[in-house]
Amino acid sequence: MKQLIGMSGIALICSTTVSAVETPQKMNVILILADDVGFECIHAYGSTYHTPNIDRMAQKGMLFKNCHAQPLSTPSRVQLMTGKYNHRNYTRFAYLDPKEKTFAHLAKEAGYSTCIAGKWQLGYDSRLPEVFGFDSSCLWQLSQEREQGERYANPLYELEGNIIPQDADLYGPDIFVNHIINFIRENKRKPFFAYYPMVLCHDPFFPTPDSEEWNVPYLREKANTKHFAEMVTYMDNNVGKILDFLDEENLTEETLVIFTGDNGTNTEIVTKMQDGTTIKGGKKSTKSSGTHVPLIVCGPKVGKGKVNENLVDFSDFYPTLKDVFGIPENRKDILDGISFYKQLSDDQSIVRTWSFCHYQDQMKPDYVRFVQTIDYKLYLDGRFYNKKKDINETLNILNGTSEEESVRRELQTILVQYPVWGKEILTATSKQ
Repeated sequence: MKQLIGMSGIALICSTTVSAVETPQKMNVILILADDVGFECIHAYGSTYHTPNIDRMAQKGMLFKNCHAQPLSTPSRVQLMTGKYNHRNYTRFAYLDPKEKTFAHLAKEAGYSTCIAGKWQLGYDSRLPEVFGFDSSCLWQLSQEREQGERYANPLYELEGNIIPQDADLYGPDIFVNHIINFIRENKRKPFFAYYPMVLCHDPFFPTPDSEEWNVPYLREKANTKHFAEMVTYMDNNVGKILDFLDEENLTEETLVIFTGDNGTNTEIVTKMQDGTTIKGGKKSTKSSGTHVPLIVCGPKVGKGKVNENLVDFSDFYPTLKDVFGIPENRKDILDGISFYKQLSDDQSIVRTWSFCHYQDQMKPDYVRFVQTIDYKLYLDGRFYNKKKDINETLNILNGTSEEESVRRELQTILVQYPVWGKEILTATSKQ
């Protein structure tokens, strides 16, 4: 049995003995975050949906089988961008504290040009992208709330902080991917970091420009779950546009491309898998169906066609990008993540053996906490599950085998070290 305490207890301060990874030549980075896309939506993970471009990434790079986000959009984005578990800096839905340091700040510190295009949902203020380190932005739900305009047909979006007049013939996902491509074109002679939080494939499940209904204007905003598969394919096509553009500009060999999803799929969606089974979307649920997301990485020095079985969570992206950007380990950041950069070249010397989750649904005052390994999960209220045998968490292990009870004790040791919610936010803030 593996030793479970793989992060020196609780990583209040990221102060591992590992020195920063040396990157002699700065590589470009494109981070693509799909919206409400669980692992089961990608063909390379066994789905029946059509995703040839994302599959191409898996063939050229590394597919991670055990990546976990938070069960909901904003909590995942806050964790992804800051490298901290939600108990430290998640205070409410659709908000990120402007005092937080993001991976875009890291990129700028390393001399990168930075861009964000797609979904914002981190505070209603057009100045925030610049505050959080982005030089360029093209965003939906920046200063305008969702009720004021949707993201698909007739999109309401802001370009560099300015609201653009709506046009019924435009499709939001096209606008955002084109902004990413234009940014790359304009910055291809210097290192760039593009963060692409897609609006696909979140509900409402509207037709795409490739749907038959698109040709009937009044049907463009008529929702039907049958359009979800079309949205997945359109999402994949937009990934393909970026990959093709990198090839055309001879940038592929110097650009790291990361694709992942922000939480599980919408609960209205049931996905048929290649083996004949079905998976119901688990968004907002702390079960694996709510947190298990795809993670595929391709680019320089990434093992080709490799499958990575190690556990990864969303706090790991910030320290990974810190290594990619080549920022030296010369200060003490308050982080919870572990860099998986070395794993991309198949170096298994640093791996995560457990992951903590603190989650609060935006509609509920209470919160849920658990610690998980690849095979087991222990909740704060004592529920204990073997995820490998019981993925839907129907059988609470009351008296397990000696090995299971040993795992339970070790996970309990980790879980109880996290302070009561509220106190640690103030503590963390005072240390920054």
